Amino acid sequence: MEKNEKAESLQLAHARSLARGAVKAAIAAANPRKLVRRAVLRRGNFVHICGLKKDLSKFNRVLVLGAGKASGAMAEELERLVPVSEGAVSVLRGTAHTFKTKHIELLEAGHPRPDEGSVRAAERMLELARSADENTLVFCLISGGGSALMSLPANGLTIDEKADLSIALMRRGANIQELNSVRRHLSRIKGGGLARALAGAHRTYSLIISDVVGNELASIASGPTAADSSTYADAEKVLRKYSLWAGKPLSILEQGLRGEREETLKRMPALVHGLPGGIHNFIIGSNRTAVLAACNYLSAKKVHVRAMTEITGEARTVGARLGSLLARGHSFCAGGETTVVVKGKGKGGRNQELALAAALKLTGKTAVLASVGTDGQDGASTAAGAIVDGRTIERAKKLGLDARAYLQANDSNSFFKKLGDEIITGSTGTNVNDLVVGIALRRAARKSKTR
Repeated sequence: MEKNEKAESLQLAHARSLARGAVKAAIAAANPRKLVRRAVLRRGNFVHICGLKKDLSKFNRVLVLGAGKASGAMAEELERLVPVSEGAVSVLRGTAHTFKTKHIELLEAGHPRPDEGSVRAAERMLELARSADENTLVFCLISGGGSALMSLPANGLTIDEKADLSIALMRRGANIQELNSVRRHLSRIKGGGLARALAGAHRTYSLIISDVVGNELASIASGPTAADSSTYADAEKVLRKYSLWAGKPLSILEQGLRGEREETLKRMPALVHGLPGGIHNFIIGSNRTAVLAACNYLSAKKVHVRAMTEITGEARTVGARLGSLLARGHSFCAGGETTVVVKGKGKGGRNQELALAAALKLTGKTAVLASVGTDGQDGASTAAGAIVDGRTIERAKKLGLDARAYLQANDSNSFFKKLGDEIITGSTGTNVNDLVVGIALRRAARKSKTR
C-alpha cells in the first residue's frame, strides 16, 4: 500500500510538472514581440503586413497608436521593423521604463480601473490620428486591457463615473460583450471612434492580440478601429438586466436613445486602392494561439489531449464541469474566459475559483488541473491562477480548510495560498484570455493481497 501511494505521489508530481510546462509554453507562444515579428516582414523599402505589401518609400510619415497590456512590447518590436516617425501607445502604469522606443510615446494609465492617465492617452491618440493625411501610414497596436488604458468618456461623464459603472457590471457577472456594449456607448474613442479620427490617413493596419472569446473585433479593447453592431438600446438592456439603469450614465444613454448623441461606427470606411481612409484589422494572436501551444507541448511529452476553445460561463460551474470531465479520464487544454458573481468578501479570481470548484470533483483521482490568466493576474490577487489534483481536498482538510466555504466566500486565493498551490508568473506582457490544462493519468497498479 505504501509503495502504491508513493507511486501515485510521483505520478501527480509528474503531472503537475507537465501542467506547469504547458502553461509556460502557452504564454511564450502569445509573446507580443513574437506575434508582431510573425505579422510584419520588412524587405528593403517594402513591408509585408499579414501578407499585404506596402512600399514605405511612398509615405513621408509612419504613425503608431495603441493601447493594451501587450502594446508596449508590440510598439518596441514594431520600431525595429519599420521606420516609425512618431506615435503614442498607452501602457500599464509603472511599466513604461521596461520598454525602449525612440519615436513612440509610452503613456502610462490605470488598469483595471481607468484614470486620468487613460484620458490623456486617448486624447493624445485622437490628436495624432486627426493629423494623419494621405501620405501617412498608420499602425494601431491593440490588445486586452485597452478599454481601461485608453478611456475617453462621453461628454458630460467623468472617468470615475464611467469606471464605477464598469466595475459594477464586472462584479455582477456581465460578460465582455455586455460590458463593452455599454462602454462603447459612453466613449468618444471606442466603438470605431479612433477609426473615424483616422479617416484622412492613407491606410491603417490594426494589429490585434485578442483577449475576447470568439475574437469579436468590436469587443477587443471595445473596438476603437472596428465597426459596432450594438446600439444605445442594447446598452440599455444590459444595464437593466443587471439593475444598474440609474445615475449619470443613464442620462447620457437616454440622450443617445433620443438620437441626440452620435451612434458608434456602423460601417467601416471602404478599402479603395489608392484612396485614403481604409482600415485593415488583423488578429495576430488569440486564445487559440495559447491553447494550441499547450497542446503541442503535451503531445511532445506523449500526453494525448483534446483542445477546447471558447469556454465561457460562471467560473465555479465551468470548473465543476471540467473537473468531472478530467475525473472520467479525459485530458484537455481549454481556453476562454469565465465570469464570477461576487457575493462573498474574499480574495481571488475566476481562474482560482474555477480550480477550486474542479478540485471538489477530483478527490481520489490521479489527475491534475491548472487554470491561469495568461496576463499573469487573476482577479485582485497577485497569482495568475492555481493548480489542483486528486489530493488537494484531502490536504486542505488536514489543515482545517473547508473548500466549499472558501468557494462560497469567493476566497479562493486565501485557500490556495495556505496550500502553496498558487501559480505565480508575474506580469507576462500579454493577454489572450485564460488557459485550463487538465491531465489525467492512470492510477498506479495495486498489488493483490496474499493470504
